[in-house]
Amino acid sequence: MKRGGRRGRGRKGRRNKEMVQIAKERIEILFDMAEKQALKGRQDRANRYVQLARKIGMRYNVRIPREYRMRYCRKCDSFLLPGENAKYRLNNGKISVTCLNCGHIYRHPHLREKKESH
Repeated sequence: MKRGGRRGRGRKGRRNKEMVQIAKERIEILFDMAEKQALKGRQDRANRYVQLARKIGMRYNVRIPREYRMRYCRKCDSFLLPGENAKYRLNNGKISVTCLNCGHIYRHPHLREKKESH
């Protein structure tokens, strides 16, 4: 009888650069696919693609880029589409995003472009 086997758990240990790069590319692809499906009205598929992208990010310890992080609800994992299932408002220099599926509110700083002064 074997003890301490790691059967069925996948690869453990250090991730090499190629694996991390592939994970980043797959996250981008999944978010692009989620946006296309959400625009077609297939919210269930879009939500599934977001779940898969988050899983890849957690498995390979890769951060999801900021522009994608603001496009899904972290509470219910749904892809946020403005006007459909999300409400975006600008209040006091902050962007408040309300998920209309679960009601969770996110507040992000509104980053304005700085003008160059000569």
